[in-house]
Amino acid sequence: MKTQSEAINEGFNVDLSGPGRPMGARGKYPHFEVIPLLTDMEAELLNTLGLIRKLLTEGTPTPDAQEGVVLAIDGLLSVARA
Repeated sequence: MKTQSEAINEGFNVDLSGPGRPMGARGKYPHFEVIPLLTDMEAELLNTLGLIRKLLTEGTPTPDAQEGVVLAIDGLLSVARA
C-alpha cells in the first residue's frame, strides 16, 4: 500500500472523508483506479519498525542511532495517544 504523500505524488486524488481506510483514485469514470492507502499512523509505525530493524541488524548502535529510534517511538506514541 502507498502512503497518502506517495499517492498524491503519483497523481491520485486522496479522499480522507468518511469512516474507514483512506482511498486514492485517479482517472475518470468508468476507467479509473482506486487504491487503499495507509493511514498516517500506519505509515509512522512502518517507518519506526524499519528504524528499529536497522538498528538491531547493524550491531551495537551508536548513541545517536539509539536516540533517533527513541525519538521515533516517542513520536509514534504521541500520535497514538492524541
